[in-house]
Amino acid sequence: MAVRRAYTSISILIRGSASPHTSMVAALRDRTVDVGLLREPPTDDTELAFGTVLTEPFVAVLPSGHPLAARPTFGVGQLADSPFVLLPRAVGPRLYDRITGLCTTAGFTPRVVQHAVERQTVCALVEAGLGVSLAPESIRRIRLEGVAFRGIGPGSPRTSVAVARRANDPNPLVARLLATLGQRPSGTP
Repeated sequence: MAVRRAYTSISILIRGSASPHTSMVAALRDRTVDVGLLREPPTDDTELAFGTVLTEPFVAVLPSGHPLAARPTFGVGQLADSPFVLLPRAVGPRLYDRITGLCTTAGFTPRVVQHAVERQTVCALVEAGLGVSLAPESIRRIRLEGVAFRGIGPGSPRTSVAVARRANDPNPLVARLLATLGQRPSGTP
């Protein structure tokens, strides 16, 4: 990791949470952390600044025996009759809304039959046949024999991960870290 190599004397704390989106925003606001990563960051927050560091397509997460698992890609609308397993909205409200929005755009409201707070559990429930899911492509790193990951269309909808920090933070270490990530601090041209 470039950040670890560039800043050997700085402590980098990596932590997860059952509600990573809301806890990271709160940690930034209360100055518990200086920089964080958020998937689908808020667009209306004036206290914090965000810069995209990664975009990736969404994929369908299917039981390997699902009829659509035999196809490399398909439209989201073809999942309309399937039950869904999703992360709870509280874990990532904007990601949840993006996923349900993809379904709405495809002409249906997903019938969510189970929520799970971790992506690994979502995949395990899909493998057990409880339903299907939509998730960022990085979920493919979870390897379960009974789970198939397939591209969705049209247009391969994408999701983003952003580096988040307090707007106009004067901390020079934050500025250096942002530069390492290819970002500019707020207030710079």
